Amino acid sequence: MRRTRLAALCAAVALTASCSLQPTGIGAIVYPEDEPGHAPAPVLPPPPRPEKPRLAENPTETHQGKNNATVPLTWPSGVSGFLTFDCPKCTGHIAVTTDGTESLLVNDGDAYHGTAWFNVSPGGKSVHTLTVEAKGAWTATITDYRGVPVVEPGKPYNGHGDAVLAVPEGMVMGKFFTGSKGSNGVWVLADGYPHLAVNHIGQTTAEFPLAGRTYVAVETFEADWTFTAW
Repeated sequence: MRRTRLAALCAAVALTASCSLQPTGIGAIVYPEDEPGHAPAPVLPPPPRPEKPRLAENPTETHQGKNNATVPLTWPSGVSGFLTFDCPKCTGHIAVTTDGTESLLVNDGDAYHGTAWFNVSPGGKSVHTLTVEAKGAWTATITDYRGVPVVEPGKPYNGHGDAVLAVPEGMVMGKFFTGSKGSNGVWVLADGYPHLAVNHIGQTTAEFPLAGRTYVAVETFEADWTFTAW
């Protein structure tokens, strides 16, 4: 009997040993940060803003030609330039395009005199070449910011066609008026970025905020206009 109980006891011990729980991982608590694919996204710094064009001093650059031409420039990259294009006896369509971000500087017809800016778009492609399409003798003059006429506070500035104006420090509002029957646009350099302040067809009266010192570009089709800053 004793031998039988011992055998039974040994069998029970063996059964217990063989049935003991083994770690399986089933039912284990897994925290979210341990789960694959649920890790928090890394915090990245904001991308840097494009470098603003520089209103730096640079010698005036002048080119003269007749009819169609391609004009390589020596104007430095990243420096804002102001092109005045004169074609007093031209006939037909006139266009001046560039290889930069400001790709169309002149788009008019017949006799033309006007000013447009370039290299004013932060992060944009700088202008190194002008392409002129015209029928007649022309002159292209490029100046830095010192060649731009400055408006007097509170005094209307009278202009015609395309032009760029400098607005002195302290001016907070601008007013534009034209009796034009065509399209009219006014761009403002705000915090170094060009913004479209006026976009209208026909007679236009518009007021818009300024933060002088700044620059204003007027685009009209063969029309007189006035601009006032205060």
